[in-house]
Amino acid sequence: MQKLSVIVRFRNEAVHLGAVLRAIRAQRCSVPVEIVAVDNSSTDDSRAIAAPYADKLVDITDYKPGAALNRSIEACTGDHVVVVSAHAIPSDERWLENLIRPLRSPDVLGVYGGQIYPVNAKFLDKRDLDIFSDIQPRSETRDSDFWNANSAFSIASWEKQPFDESVIELEDHHWTKQILPEGSRWIRFEPGARVYHYGHELRNDRQFLAPDGRSTEDRVREAVRALEGDFVAWPEAMSAGMTLGSLWREPQVRATVPLLGRYLLEYWDFDVRWRMAGALGRLDYPESVPYLVRGLADPSFYARDECAWSLARLGGTAVPELIRTLARPGAIPDESLPFAALALGLSGTREGRERALDLLEQCVADGNEAVARDAVYFLGEIGSAEGRPALLRAVTDRLAHEDYRTARAAVWCWGMLAENGDDSERVDAATADIVAVSRQHPQDVVRAEAVAALGAQARKRRAAAALGEVARSLRTDGAGRVRYAAIQSLRLAAVEGGAETCVEAAAQHTDDNDFGVLFERELILATHQEKGKQS
Repeated sequence: MQKLSVIVRFRNEAVHLGAVLRAIRAQRCSVPVEIVAVDNSSTDDSRAIAAPYADKLVDITDYKPGAALNRSIEACTGDHVVVVSAHAIPSDERWLENLIRPLRSPDVLGVYGGQIYPVNAKFLDKRDLDIFSDIQPRSETRDSDFWNANSAFSIASWEKQPFDESVIELEDHHWTKQILPEGSRWIRFEPGARVYHYGHELRNDRQFLAPDGRSTEDRVREAVRALEGDFVAWPEAMSAGMTLGSLWREPQVRATVPLLGRYLLEYWDFDVRWRMAGALGRLDYPESVPYLVRGLADPSFYARDECAWSLARLGGTAVPELIRTLARPGAIPDESLPFAALALGLSGTREGRERALDLLEQCVADGNEAVARDAVYFLGEIGSAEGRPALLRAVTDRLAHEDYRTARAAVWCWGMLAENGDDSERVDAATADIVAVSRQHPQDVVRAEAVAALGAQARKRRAAAALGEVARSLRTDGAGRVRYAAIQSLRLAAVEGGAETCVEAAAQHTDDNDFGVLFERELILATHQEKGKQS
């Protein structure tokens, strides 16, 4: 490795871009680094912010993910490339070195680093988000989660297989599907190369239609033509699913339910099955439901999870069929029962919610800890265990679980119950346990979750003691991700009340080696200063 090119693509990213670029320039890296800033027709100050940091400024006017990456890489002079989102702030000065280190092995085709989302992020469900902020490295030989928000690869790998310019989403996933079958090489997930990924606070329910002037009828006709007959290639299948899901209001799309259902249940790739599940979840017809119920048994977490969310979106349309299916022993595998509970619990119906809590009680008691962990995650998504003391006890009993993954899920779930649930007295009874976890747990990922949970309680209850514990973690914890959870929780609390304590804690925290913490501190103080001007 002789030289590294870091690509930062942006469009109207003035809020985060400066922090991202400053963090890149502050890296302690073993090879020379150039920054290639790629402007997709920004209309704010992004270009002016990028100019002092960039070695090259590239303009793109017709953005497509694969094409934008290929044009960006063509401008690079390094023999290896890093791609980082313009709203993903590197955690510290070792981020870049940690990200590229695995590439020194000839067996590694690409690397993607950890991503920590805002404590209130709803971009994906928490179970999903935690896959990308896990503390264990992974080597993936198929079905990789490779993500160009924080990735690295060699120019040689890209020259052998450029990014597909026809795809409209997940160009990074598609790239790995093309290069991984070549032999015994793999993609590496490197948790030590973390970024703080902003800009995804809302649920990912993406809809997109290419602005090419085609009529609705032509779009539907082309999507149907793609999905009829033999299975088509990944890009065509993904595009057809996105088109039909985006045109869900059009009456003629109802006739495509069997095509979408066939791809959900039979297609070889999990991304396509995930996309078809999302499209079916927008088609609120009874015939959509059986496909999604069967999809709950999908071998991939992502497709299974999207089926659950889609059934929840269908609400009362889906509940009777799902309850009837659950009444048949073995119709839904045990490992899929938490997903069925998620669908029922978020259906908006009383019958669905009660059946969901029954299922979750069953899952946490059946002895399979992986199933129980999913149940705890999805109880947090539902946000209430009112009238179910056994279910709440199953959560609090896992706060200090020996498996950090289970403890992390339980602590987060407690925070969601504290913030959203109705049984405040029972939930608050475990506050001392959460404080103990925030102070003593050996894994920083669990301590960070406990700090965020205390922040949620503080915002909901105006709890000064909980806010004080959050401020204490900012002052004393040695792990950057814990201090980040603390100062972000303080910022959110300042917005909802208690600004004086939060601003004071941020103002006193003048020295930190975590770039995310420094960015959050700037936000708190800038907001406070602006409010002072207005008053």
